[in-house]
Amino acid sequence: MNQLTKRKIIAVVLGNLILGIGVATLRFSQMGNDPFCASTMAISEGLGMGLGTYQMLLNLVLFIFPLLWGRSYIGIGTLINLFLVGYIVQFCTWGLNTIFGVQPVMALPLKLLIMAVALVLVTYGLAMYQVASLGVAPYDFIALGLAEHTKIPYSLLRVTTDGICVLVILVAVGTHFIGWENSHLGIGTVITAFFLGPLVSFFSKMHEKWVR
Repeated sequence: MNQLTKRKIIAVVLGNLILGIGVATLRFSQMGNDPFCASTMAISEGLGMGLGTYQMLLNLVLFIFPLLWGRSYIGIGTLINLFLVGYIVQFCTWGLNTIFGVQPVMALPLKLLIMAVALVLVTYGLAMYQVASLGVAPYDFIALGLAEHTKIPYSLLRVTTDGICVLVILVAVGTHFIGWENSHLGIGTVITAFFLGPLVSFFSKMHEKWVR
C-alpha cells in the first residue's frame, strides 16, 4: 500500500509538471490554447497580472464549488493544480521566451509540429495525474460535479463550461480589454476540444499499469 501511495503521489506531481510544460509549449506554438487556459492567459495579461497569481486566485474562487458539493473530488492533486500549475506555465513560458524570443516568427509547419508535441504533453500529463485519483482541478470539478448532481451529460456540461471561457475572451476582445492577438484562441483551441478526451483516455490506460 505504501508503494502504491508513493506511485500515486509521483503521478500527481509529475503529471501536473508535464501538464504545465505542455500548456506553455502550446502557448509558444502561437496556435491557440485550450479554452480555460486561453481565458486565464488573456485576462491575466489584460489585468497586467502574472498568470500564476491570477490562475491561483481564480482557482481559489472555483474551489468553493468542490468544497461545498464535492469534497470527494478534493485531494493533493487538487491543491497542486490549484497553487502550482499556473506558476509552472508562467516559468516555462518565460524560459521559452528567453531562449527563442517572444512570439518568434515560425513557419506554419513548425507551429503545427510544436502544437502536436504540446498536445501530447498536455494529455499525457493530464492522464497521469487523473489516473492517480487524488483530486481534480477546481475548474474540472464544475462539469463533473454538475453531471453528478443533475441528469445533464458530462460531455455537454464540459462543452458549456469551455464555451463560457471562450465567451469571456470574446467579450474582453469586444470591449477592448484585450486585443484579438492576445486572445490565445486559435486552431489549437478547436483541436483540444476534439482530441483532448480521446488522447487522455489512451494515455490513461498506459499509466494505470504502473500508477495503480
